[in-house]
Amino acid sequence: MAALHLIASSPDAGAALQNCLGAAAPGDAILLIGNGVYRAATASFGRIAKRSVVTRWYALAVDVAQRGIGSELNTVVAIDDATFVDLVTSHQPIVSWS
Repeated sequence: MAALHLIASSPDAGAALQNCLGAAAPGDAILLIGNGVYRAATASFGRIAKRSVVTRWYALAVDVAQRGIGSELNTVVAIDDATFVDLVTSHQPIVSWS
């Protein structure tokens, strides 16, 4: 079963994304939550997402809306809480990166 990686830290808060990508396997999913959604709005994110082995990128829609970056998402699908629950129940393990 594919893993679900959660990233909640902002781009300037360390190497969470780099560490996550180093551990991710093909078919894994990454969900950006909290300040982690800012990562999807960075200029370099599109290149990072295309080069990664991760096939699915998500961001929690409520966090995107609260931060006002909905129009800036690059290659990321905004999801609601119900879809978040579906991701958690369909992936094993769940790994949180900070």
